[in-house]
Amino acid sequence: MSSTYSIVEARGKLGDLARRAAQHEHITLTDRGVPAAVLISPVELENLQSSLALAEYENEKLNGTLRTVSHEEARRRLGFTK
Repeated sequence: MSSTYSIVEARGKLGDLARRAAQHEHITLTDRGVPAAVLISPVELENLQSSLALAEYENEKLNGTLRTVSHEEARRRLGFTK
């Protein structure tokens, strides 16, 4: 499920919107009718980051550009550290 709110409208509902996002509802915030940000749960963000890291790895492997990386770099790519 997803909902859209202007930034001005969301300002007074931020607590409620954050709780809804934590329950896996996607909340789009618009600035003058243009999407500016999306609130999602931390679990969904972590899953997206992991999926992106895996896709980048597979892409490098297929293209022959895969390089050896340190353990720390692998953890960073997988979103475990910044």
